Amino acid sequence: MPAIKKTLTVSIHDKARAYTIAVWIVVIAGIFLRLFQYFNDRSLWEDEIYLSTGLVKLSFGQLLHQALDFQQKAPIGYLLVVKFFTMLFGPREMSLRLFPLICGIASLFVFRKVARYFFDNTGTLVCMGILAFAPPLVYHAVEAKQYAVELFATILLLYTYTRYEDKTDIRSLVIWGIWGAVIAWFSYSSVFIMAGLAFTIALNYLVKKQWETLFRLAIPFALWFGSFAVNYIIFTQKDAHTGWLVYFFVKHDAFMPLSGDAPRWLLNHFMGFFNYPLGLSWMVVYQKAIFQEILYRMAWVPIIFSLLGVYYLLKHNKKLLVLIVSTFFIVTIASIVKLYPFHERLTVFLAPLTILLLASGCEVVFTGRRFNNIWRWALVLLMLIGPAKNSFAEVLNTDLFGDYKKSYHREAFTYLNDHFRPGDTVYVYWNDLPAWHLYKKIYPLKYSAFEGTDFRYSSHNFNEYFAGLDTELKPFMGKKRVWIVSNNYFDIEIGDYIGQPEWYYENNDGVQRFDKWLLGKGQMLDEFKINDEGAVSNISIRLMDFSGKHN
Repeated sequence: MPAIKKTLTVSIHDKARAYTIAVWIVVIAGIFLRLFQYFNDRSLWEDEIYLSTGLVKLSFGQLLHQALDFQQKAPIGYLLVVKFFTMLFGPREMSLRLFPLICGIASLFVFRKVARYFFDNTGTLVCMGILAFAPPLVYHAVEAKQYAVELFATILLLYTYTRYEDKTDIRSLVIWGIWGAVIAWFSYSSVFIMAGLAFTIALNYLVKKQWETLFRLAIPFALWFGSFAVNYIIFTQKDAHTGWLVYFFVKHDAFMPLSGDAPRWLLNHFMGFFNYPLGLSWMVVYQKAIFQEILYRMAWVPIIFSLLGVYYLLKHNKKLLVLIVSTFFIVTIASIVKLYPFHERLTVFLAPLTILLLASGCEVVFTGRRFNNIWRWALVLLMLIGPAKNSFAEVLNTDLFGDYKKSYHREAFTYLNDHFRPGDTVYVYWNDLPAWHLYKKIYPLKYSAFEGTDFRYSSHNFNEYFAGLDTELKPFMGKKRVWIVSNNYFDIEIGDYIGQPEWYYENNDGVQRFDKWLLGKGQMLDEFKINDEGAVSNISIRLMDFSGKHN
């Protein structure tokens, strides 16, 4: 009998050790994915360009009291840290992305501790597998935007919850409050997590009728929300409700309607969340019927685990379930009143909560004898294969990384720089001026450029629009070498209302019309091309010979 007991103990120990090794392998793989894409050092895409322009242009002092270019917003803590890195290492892509990278890697280490608090071996492995491999989360860890910091802020708040949820002494509550107070300066969305935590914790002590403890909780709550309020009043409230931006998210269905359309909205966003930010889709398809998308994306797997997760938490951890549900409920209310859009990158901060729910579902599968081991691991692998496959595919083919956010601005401007000759002329069409302005500032390009005028609002139709361009390009007619720079996708400026002016966007073919008009003005001698097969550039650089046509 003692021998059997000893064998069983060794077996359990070996199993736990194997899980620990597997978790660390996943963590290392997640670090590799982030470092690989970071050192791949891709060009900045449009959203990164908009935010980075102000960071490169403004000093520390100016960041504190001046608005960013292009009406951009980011937490002041994030801005100051990134500014420090650009001053330390120079204003380059890797400097702008260093703070998100640090937060992305730190998230893996801290979330492992959070997962171990709530789960045993399998749940922890699933948590780390999703966080490490999800392509959107890898992407945001190396994006010059604040979303990886927002994700890390959620994970840090969850970690402090695991450390202090049962503490009632004044010292612990003050420390907990200071944690949240500091985090609020680095993450806008942290207020939703703190609200969910406050509701969950207060409800727990309210049900238990522990009035003294409930009263003491005013300490961390006051520090959290007081810090957020000060931050909001000083830095965030200016232009917080910009009309064009609200309209942008209305057009992108980011606000839940209070109508009969609400069930459709909830279903679409529930399904969409598994794809972005969780990256659980085996393949991404759009414009399909909802059940086709469920099939193609393998979304039925996380749906099953979500439902099982609710069941598991109802039986074993109601506080965690209340935290998840209340936080999503608060965010949804903010969406209904148009205070916060429930849209793609803006939901990255919610990923850790959903990962905990999915891992809870895995605990059901691996508890008891409902399934044999083959079926257990088959279900888990069905959920994890998609993100792992897609992330490593992006290592093998970096043109896949970021999907539509893949940019080639640096490569294109460098190509022009290498092929520019004395006497050449460069003209930048209005839809790529933000990229030109930033790259001219951060790289030693030897050429200057004529900056194109946006004639959309001074015209009433395309005939008038191109007449304006004819006048603007008239000084270039007769020249043999004129470089024309334009964006292949963007034909809207920050501050524009989508679809305005109506005549320009009636058929959404403004970029194609410009290309046709340009090629009709002269002969194309050269153009920037991407060497990688199948890749499509977001920027056009064409060398035109206008010597044969004169207007």
